[in-house]
Amino acid sequence: MGRPHLDDGVRRFEALTGVAPVRGGPHPGFGTRNSLVGLGEGLYLEVISPDPDQPLEGNRGGQIAALPHSGLLTFALRTADLDGIRRAAERLALTCDGPVSMTRTRPDGVKLAWSVLCLANPDLGDVLPFFIDWGASPHPSTSTPPGCTLKSLVAFQPDPEPLAKAYRGMSVPVEVKRGERPGLLAILDTPRGEVIFVNP
Repeated sequence: MGRPHLDDGVRRFEALTGVAPVRGGPHPGFGTRNSLVGLGEGLYLEVISPDPDQPLEGNRGGQIAALPHSGLLTFALRTADLDGIRRAAERLALTCDGPVSMTRTRPDGVKLAWSVLCLANPDLGDVLPFFIDWGASPHPSTSTPPGCTLKSLVAFQPDPEPLAKAYRGMSVPVEVKRGERPGLLAILDTPRGEVIFVNP
């Protein structure tokens, strides 16, 4: 299996939707790089892949390189109160990683800096969001190509109530439904009609 390549992901997204994501940049220390497309006001989608110029041992890039195929990995919510989210998550017995500071430089030279808080719980699978505080950096949705909109995002769990409780406790506005395994499904309205993305 070859390593996922960002340009391949961009071409596939454009072929499906008719909208070409714009190059973002590398995430130093995380082993990834991205391209982005807008999904409406305050919303964007990130096409992400391992960065061939970074080591991939023990980081997000290495995790993506090990996936069997591409798909919808996760979602994020914007917040200006990562400490409050951490307290809410800990009350829900979720493991918290961060806040972690991240940066990347756009092709136009603008440097973005933000902090992320990642959550985990072995019983819930990979359907917990992470949270971003963009601080003083411009939100990516202001500089990404328009044309697509997010119609719906749904999370699935064999037993949906524990995940629904976690979402409620952190004010995550995503519907939880019963499914055979944990997963995510997003529907986009695009110039080429509805396009569905699911987890790998």
